[in-house]
Parts: sequence; structure tokens; C-alpha cells
Amino acid sequence: MNRRNRGISFALLALAMGAHLHAIGAPAWAWAALVLCFLLYPQLAYWRARRSRDQRRAELQNMDADFVQAGIWIAALGFPLWITFILCSSGSMSLVVFHGARGALRLLLNLAVGIALGAAAAGLSWRPDTDLLTSVLCMVALETYLFIFARDGYDRAMAQYKANTQLHEQYEQIQALQAQLREQALRDPLTGLFNRRHLDTVLAPALQRCRDAAQPLALVAIDIDRFKSINDAQGHGAGDAVLQALARLLLRHVRGEDLAFRLGGEEFLLMMPGASLAVATERAQVLRHAFETLRVRGPDGALSATLSCGVAAFPRHADEPRALLAYADQALYAAKEQGRNRVVAQGQTPPAGAGGAFTSPSPRSPPHSPDR
Repeated sequence: MNRRNRGISFALLALAMGAHLHAIGAPAWAWAALVLCFLLYPQLAYWRARRSRDQRRAELQNMDADFVQAGIWIAALGFPLWITFILCSSGSMSLVVFHGARGALRLLLNLAVGIALGAAAAGLSWRPDTDLLTSVLCMVALETYLFIFARDGYDRAMAQYKANTQLHEQYEQIQALQAQLREQALRDPLTGLFNRRHLDTVLAPALQRCRDAAQPLALVAIDIDRFKSINDAQGHGAGDAVLQALARLLLRHVRGEDLAFRLGGEEFLLMMPGASLAVATERAQVLRHAFETLRVRGPDGALSATLSCGVAAFPRHADEPRALLAYADQALYAAKEQGRNRVVAQGQTPPAGAGGAFTSPSPRSPPHSPDR
């Protein structure tokens, strides 16, 4: 970039200064110096910077040399106003861009050194006037330099904008992927319902919110009756189809604030904030009846199954997550014991083995058989 900018701007300056040298009848050595400083020097500066280990430092040193030369020319020519103006203004822009606010001081020091050298070599004189051609060429050189400089700034800004846009898009993609991974970690891959890990995370806070709002919370423990016989007779593909059908049914029947979980195997759970024991029992009955009448397409024809449901509610039965789960589980076991395909709401009698300060789920007694 600097090679292009320096090459173009110095070539235009060479035209303007050549016009001025012609107007004042400069000697041959001045023309030779003009070719050396404004046509050959930019290429030498680029060659040096390209081979430097620290290219930025080398380019700053090149700029120092640029404006020391500019000071020499300004003093040697007697401070012509247009030439002085264009050399100082272009130098100020370049050094401030590459060196910050300290670039202005650096420019003044370089010009002062150059002016001192020029005055020592040619004597100090004052000839500020320039002819019309020189003035016009200076204007063209300055306008071209400003255009090139502005275009480079625009290109850099657009490149930065595009880079920032890409980074923002990548960040959003990463965020979406992380959210997807978090969601997948909390869901059962077969049914898409939340898993036991998520239940352990959300149940306690949900209970606390209901406690603070003086509202009930109901749990409905759900189990597919004789699910093992479906797997044994029809295969695991048929069993998976039944599980997925129940999951879809649960999602159709839950309210916006309810959450449906697959705890493992054929065991499911509904968490119903704000629902009393009676309301949850009624909704469980609707769900049980809907599943009983549902026909699931299996490999060997239509399948049907039934549900057993156990219902427990906060604060009637317990105010602690594991205890409330134990009550719902005990009610589910009672539904199994009473013949399956039914809903049982937990009574006020604690589960077997639970004391007054019940803090852990009691084991089922007797344990469920493999075919439930």
C-alpha cells in the first residue's frame, strides 16, 4: 500500500516540482536531485522495507527520510507556498495515521532537520510565489493523494467490517451450536422429551416458585403396561414406535407451563406447576384414555397399549423433590397392583419406610417385575 501511495504521489509531486524548477530556471543538478528523490527513492524505500525484519519500523524510518527530504526542498526552493503546503499536509496525514498524534511532532522535527540542511546547502531565502501551472499541478497532486488515502481507508474499513461481520456470524453459529448441544444433553434422543438429568435440575426450582406463589405442583408418574411383551413379541422397533407415540401424545396434552420427561425405559413423568391433585388426576385420566384408544403402526400391524399413572402433589404430599417423586412412584405402583390401565392419586399415608421427615424415595416393595 505504501509503495503504491508513495510511488503515485511522488510522481505527481515530481511533475509539480518540475514545473516549478522550469519556471525558476533551476540548474541541472536540481533536476537530477528531483529524479533521484521523487522517482528512484520510492522504489529504494520499498525495497528496504520489504527486506526488513520489522517492516513497520522500517517504513516509519522511510517516512522520516521522506520529510527530511521535503524540508530540504522547501528551504532550497525558498518556501514556495503551494509546494510547502502539499508536502506538510501529506506528511502530517501519513505520520499521524502510522504513528498516532505523536506523528505531528515527528513531522515537525523531520521538516526542521531538512530545512536546516537545505538552508545550509543553498542559503535561506524567501520565494513563496509559484506560477499557475505549478499551483494547478500541486492541487492535482494533493487531490489525488487524498483520494488514494481515503480509498485505502475505505478499503480497510470495509475489510474490517466484513471481518467483524464474519466473526459475529461465527459467534452466533457457535452460540446456536452450544445451545443445541445443551438442549440435546437435556433430552432423550428417542422421544425428544426431557430426560432425568433435566428433571433433577428443574424440579426443585419449580417447587420453590410454587411455594413462593402459594400454588400447588403435581407430578404424574406414567408407565406403559406390559411394555416388555411388546418388545418380545414385535421387536424393539415396535417398542420404540410405542414410546414415540406416547411422547407425541404427552406433548399434545401438556399445557405451556408443563414439562414432560422420559425417565428411562417405559417410564415417563409429567410435571404440572399450578395444578392441584384433582386437576392432575383428571388430566392423567384423559391422557390414559387417549393412549388406550391410540393405534400405533408396527412392523406386523397396528399396536395398542395402556398406561398406569400415579399422581402426587405439593404441598399435600411433600414439599421436597425426592419425596414428592417417591409419592408419585408409590401411587404408580398402586395402579399396577390394582390391575393396570388406571390412574391412582396418592393418599395422605406416606410411602412405606418414610418417616415424618421424609427426605429420600422409599424403595418399591415388592420390586417391579421385569414385565410391568
